Amino acid sequence: MNSLINKILKTFLSIALTFFLFIVIISVSLYVYIGKGLEFEINKSNPTIASLSKQYNIDFDSSSTINLIANTDKIDVYLLFKDITINKSDDRFISANNASLRTSLSYTNIMLLGNNFFNTEKILYSLIGSVNVHLKEPVLNIKYFDSMASGDTLKDNNFFPLSINADNGILFDGDSEIGKFSISLNINQSNNRSDIQSYSLDIQSHKDFPAYYIGRLFEDVSLLEDKNESVYFDINIKDPDFSTDENTQILNGILRVRDTKMDLIKFPVNLKPESIRNLSLDLNIINNIGQVNLLGSVTNPKVRLKLQKEPNLQVSGTINFEEILEPYLDLTVNGTDIYFAMLDNSNLNGITDLRVSISGKNVLDLAGELNIKKSNGFLVPLTNSTFEAQHIIKKENDE
Repeated sequence: MNSLINKILKTFLSIALTFFLFIVIISVSLYVYIGKGLEFEINKSNPTIASLSKQYNIDFDSSSTINLIANTDKIDVYLLFKDITINKSDDRFISANNASLRTSLSYTNIMLLGNNFFNTEKILYSLIGSVNVHLKEPVLNIKYFDSMASGDTLKDNNFFPLSINADNGILFDGDSEIGKFSISLNINQSNNRSDIQSYSLDIQSHKDFPAYYIGRLFEDVSLLEDKNESVYFDINIKDPDFSTDENTQILNGILRVRDTKMDLIKFPVNLKPESIRNLSLDLNIINNIGQVNLLGSVTNPKVRLKLQKEPNLQVSGTINFEEILEPYLDLTVNGTDIYFAMLDNSNLNGITDLRVSISGKNVLDLAGELNIKKSNGFLVPLTNSTFEAQHIIKKENDE
């Protein structure tokens, strides 16, 4: 989820500079002719505009316009790009019915901007007033995000406030539709850096959203899918003070999975993982605290599936998402007639009831008890026991 959020944020930041260059160049060229108001079509045959379009892989309909209205002390600027598209890796990765930009520039700042730009070919961003960008019904494809350049840059005090809003959008990953999204970003934009001040992101899954997409976000899950699956999520994540060092992110949402199958890479202990079938999962998150309930059947390969329909595994408890990338788990696992086998020798197996508590985040503390009902292949039959163990999800020094 967080990877997806970061990808979406990077996408909108990557297009911001395109709008700014349009507005500065055209405003500087035309401000002396503005009376009560002027409207111009954006001429894509203009060498400067054509060069910007090619540089940023941006295209738009020829009916796109710029409106300039002169007031006593400033010029209000409104740009409307119709049928706008931005390409990446020779493929469309964002498009919208229209994209609008609004801002105001004082006459003094227009003069200073123009003079500095034509002398140095650089923009004094601190002279630009607050800029608002709105995308209507955008279609966003995150397939090529991994190829986008990223990295830390030096902070620059030469910036201006930028807000970007997109609503009723559709999110794709390649040919797979993820669902609907809306996003709001408040940024301090400079020449070489975009500093996010606050944001809000809503994502609602498509009705045919594939379960495997969720499964691939978790390292310990090798497969999560079934032909009868039903998956739905509706997530809102916002951060009203992103620029601080404190954890101010707030997560709300729901996740539901029905009638699917989960294959794990391994259990937290050295046991051979069997598929969890008839899996149903509910996760309800309110202000970073998630209440989770999972029901499923851990299959016994020595018993026919049609005789194992009743759920025999339940996981319940809470997940604290205050640190969204490293949630804290406080879960209880109850199992009845659970089949187990050793990883290194599946001939050593058995049936047990179990109760396990799981707590922690990067390193999980496991504690529980086993009620052994049957054991096969062991020199000495297994007996009931308690145990304590640890399972590493993420090493402390991992980045």
